[in-house]
Amino acid sequence: MKKFLAIILAMTMVMALVACGGNNSSSGDSVSAPAESTGASAAPAAESGSAASGSVYWLNFKPELDETAQKLAGMYTEKTGVPVKVVTAASGTYAQTLTAEIDKSNPPTLFIIGNSAGVKDWGEYAMDLTGTAIANELNTDAYNLYDEDGRLVSIGYCYECYGIIVNPDLIEAAGHSMDEIKNFEGLKAVAEDIHARAAELGFDAFSASDMDDSSSWRFTGHMANLEYVYEEREAGAVWTECPPTITGNYMDNYKNLFDLCINNSLTDPKDLATGGHDAENEFKTGKAAFFVNGSWEYAAVSGDTHTQISRKRGMFLCPFA
Repeated sequence: MKKFLAIILAMTMVMALVACGGNNSSSGDSVSAPAESTGASAAPAAESGSAASGSVYWLNFKPELDETAQKLAGMYTEKTGVPVKVVTAASGTYAQTLTAEIDKSNPPTLFIIGNSAGVKDWGEYAMDLTGTAIANELNTDAYNLYDEDGRLVSIGYCYECYGIIVNPDLIEAAGHSMDEIKNFEGLKAVAEDIHARAAELGFDAFSASDMDDSSSWRFTGHMANLEYVYEEREAGAVWTECPPTITGNYMDNYKNLFDLCINNSLTDPKDLATGGHDAENEFKTGKAAFFVNGSWEYAAVSGDTHTQISRKRGMFLCPFA
């Protein structure tokens, strides 16, 4: 295999947080706001004794972060006296939610600009974070985003990895070892053997790879991005946005990996287009040894009694050097 599939866990995603520099208009209330909860209903006096002013409205991108964000909001209010409202957009609806909220009389003061396209769409609403306390705490500029005028409009706050989540116990139950999976060939051999013996083993290799909107992003977005990563490296330049054309030098590797997932799965490939399969639950209940997803799924699968995943046991197939 070419070097594209020399690493399965390759794409890192850095979610970026920005501060709103003010609202642009007033109403926009025709679109309903998402469900919300507030860190504190009333603002207590700040510990320092100084009069706190203002408020924070954080439009959260990540549903899995909601519980922690609400706790953080309460802690901040307790510490400073500044009320904090955290609203978490439903999965897959952040762009629509931000569009609806940004033009209201009280728009989000913290929101997400996650890529260069987001800078173009939302940069005008963001304050320049250059020289701010949070910017001065950074030890790398690698995940920051700037607008065309050089303003720092987005700072990375969440580092994530995409790859394949694996249940080591099922790998061992099939008579294999995690040590066998050092490259694509090793992964292929293990996955195909498990799939061939699925009826005997009582579980299959991969959970479903549905192509409906709830699931397809794992393959049409994250997995496809790997092709871009290696094209960018081959070009020897850092892309600020995807080019209008690509060479396609690594598309065969993308196809081979995707084919491996769909052809060694609980679900017949012809049934993937319509969706409706719960890939996460298939993995959590021990029906599949591999689950294509990212580190954001750790909390959802690590505590399940059927998986008992731990980072020490290698929840992810890590980079193949």
